[in-house]
Amino acid sequence: MKFRQLEAFNHVMNSGSMVAAAQAMHISQPAVSRLISYLEAELKFSLFNRKQGTLVPTPNGLAFFEAVEESFMGIQRLENTAKHIRGEGGQVLRVAVTHSLAATLLPPVLKAFKARFPEVKVVVHSHRLSQIILRLQNASVDIAIGSQIPKVPGSKRELIGHVRQVCVAPASHPLASKSVTSAQDLAGETVLRIMSDGPASWSEVFKILGDRKVPFKESYEVDTSLTAYSLIAQGLAIGVIEPFSARLWPAGSVVSRPFEPEIRTSYYIVTHNRRGLELERQTFVRILRNCVKDLPEFEAK
Repeated sequence: MKFRQLEAFNHVMNSGSMVAAAQAMHISQPAVSRLISYLEAELKFSLFNRKQGTLVPTPNGLAFFEAVEESFMGIQRLENTAKHIRGEGGQVLRVAVTHSLAATLLPPVLKAFKARFPEVKVVVHSHRLSQIILRLQNASVDIAIGSQIPKVPGSKRELIGHVRQVCVAPASHPLASKSVTSAQDLAGETVLRIMSDGPASWSEVFKILGDRKVPFKESYEVDTSLTAYSLIAQGLAIGVIEPFSARLWPAGSVVSRPFEPEIRTSYYIVTHNRRGLELERQTFVRILRNCVKDLPEFEAK
């Protein structure tokens, strides 16, 4: 297989269409289509299902993309290293963070960090856990922040706190009148599920409901808590999920209540051990710990 074929596949997966991939590669759409076809012929399996003019990745295509994306991250790291050796572009701190923390915890951290290091460029990657782990393994980020991050060789993991999951419901739902939501309160409700992601699992509430024989309906499964909040705000379901994103929704759209029995999640910050930016990484961690103290979602130590 040729690099140009992999490049075309990577662009199609990231952009969602051959037209956008062709624009990014400065070639024609038929040329992209041919590159994908040649790649599929060499792989001996289909990467996409073609349905009514749209491309839907096959299971084999999704699995192959994980390896391709990992390779392109490595190339990007080499390019960044070359720029650093040439003295181009200045210092860059790369941070991978889960979506909910990127929108809540991270902004005040970056504000304080920028006041201390105004010349350092910060690149933020918002990801689910599996992608964060991949970036740590490839050393394509300096810092990672999120829940349930495992230990990764070549990095230092520090606990920043524990967070209690909450029951989130539309503001007009009868559960909104309760100060605390119990497992039994979910009887007959539509409870959405967040997909497991690598070592991260968000299914503990379903184990509790099963153990207590609480009947419920399961009509939705989503990949991020931000999507979960969107569905809840539309009155489609309720969920037992992370509490941070609740602050992003206008008053009167959703409510969050403590859930019983408690489901606690551990949150970590992970710093890569590679040389360079040691002071910047240490300062970032210190600032983050101070900002954590101001977020009521984290349990007091």
